[in-house]
Amino acid sequence: MTEPHHQYCSWCFKKTNHVLKERGVVSRHTYICEECENHTIPCRICDHMARGALRESQLKELDSKTKRLFGSWSDHLCAEHNGAIASFESLSIKLDDIDRYADIFIRKSVNVSRAAKYSAYGVVGAVAVGAIVVTSGGAAPMAAALGTTGALGAAGTGTAISTLSGAALTSASLAAIGGSMAAGTAIISATGAALGGIYGGVVANRYHSEDSSFKISALSEIDTDRRTIFINGFTEQLNETFEEWSVQQLSMDPVQKLYGVNWSSKTRLELGKTFAAGVGSKGALAMLKTIAKSGGKAAAKNLNLLMMLDTIADIAGNPWHTSMVRASQAGIQLAEALSRTNGKTFTLVGHSLGCRVIYYALEALATKNENFVANVILLGGAVGRDDNYGWRKACSAVSGTIFNCYSAKDTVLEHLYRTANARLSDPIGARPISLEDNQIVNIDCSDIVDSHFSWKPRYTDIINRIRNIHMGS
Repeated sequence: MTEPHHQYCSWCFKKTNHVLKERGVVSRHTYICEECENHTIPCRICDHMARGALRESQLKELDSKTKRLFGSWSDHLCAEHNGAIASFESLSIKLDDIDRYADIFIRKSVNVSRAAKYSAYGVVGAVAVGAIVVTSGGAAPMAAALGTTGALGAAGTGTAISTLSGAALTSASLAAIGGSMAAGTAIISATGAALGGIYGGVVANRYHSEDSSFKISALSEIDTDRRTIFINGFTEQLNETFEEWSVQQLSMDPVQKLYGVNWSSKTRLELGKTFAAGVGSKGALAMLKTIAKSGGKAAAKNLNLLMMLDTIADIAGNPWHTSMVRASQAGIQLAEALSRTNGKTFTLVGHSLGCRVIYYALEALATKNENFVANVILLGGAVGRDDNYGWRKACSAVSGTIFNCYSAKDTVLEHLYRTANARLSDPIGARPISLEDNQIVNIDCSDIVDSHFSWKPRYTDIINRIRNIHMGS
């Protein structure tokens, strides 16, 4: 193979010049990418460049054990062939319509390392604590407590997590424990330039590999600028048609383009079956008991390191906490899709955990200068109501209004959400969002919604109430 000079780099994912640093005698030549200045080596299958050993400035930020591994480690395959991404070319594509989002994941090369045997991601995952599922409330204090022990290394900038405090400590600890999920969220939220661009595409590929069920489907074919996206929470069927949403929406307003977002279908199906009979069912009570084991701030302070890791492992196997993490991933993917769809704005409608998907999407979109979301309708939302900073950011991503529809009779949400978060957080689906902002309108639906599973059947009544209260019609 001729010496590559202008090829795709598996560090920065851009097509760049690679300068020869060292000729290999029995191994491959080593290069330096002019864009990111990382070491690169030729892929064993194609002309793209695989990741080489970390450069010296990065090695200095690692502990001695990790330094020994990464100081000599090189990947065998480029990012396409090790399965990290589907295609270098598709990372920055723009979409004519949001239902073409799956084009980013059309593979142009064979995934030689399906099990990530040679993948950089596989190695990093083995060195890190792992993709342990964590969430706010009960688990966040545990992550922070773990951070104070120094067991989680650095915060991503070489700063020891054990030297941080408060929100910075929790955030950095969550990123370290959460693996690709938390780190990916941080990457996307750090800069608006990431969304809709190369690095947004990289994180989207990673999330897609973890949850291939994520999909945005068109529910109607009418060509109009008025677009609405539905995101479900619990579900009692694996193949979602969104018929309950779309029939009611089109009966009220037939001139709309409708879409549905599928995500983490199997996990949400398990939750839906468990709680469909209500919180008094045997299965629901068993799940609540398991979730309650996660503890809270007091529990985190009293647990030693091994006990905390054991507790977090229990959380990781719980479908509710798994769904909450998947919701954040789905939210980032939704934001990524929205930011790739040129010149279009959307109304987002979510139920239960679907509201959590929307919340994370808005958090990410808040980093952009452009608004991609016109209005938001939240029904029985499984999101904390007291995070004023987060809701203020969410408002900045919306050009219109966030309608939060809540019901004091949603006992499933009340018990499940508060138990899952060690009673440290109240859900917006049971009470109003605390932040007072002109863009947030809380609407009490307690008289028409008597359970967590009656939100969608009463969708028409809720929309009419929104119009009567806020729009004066």
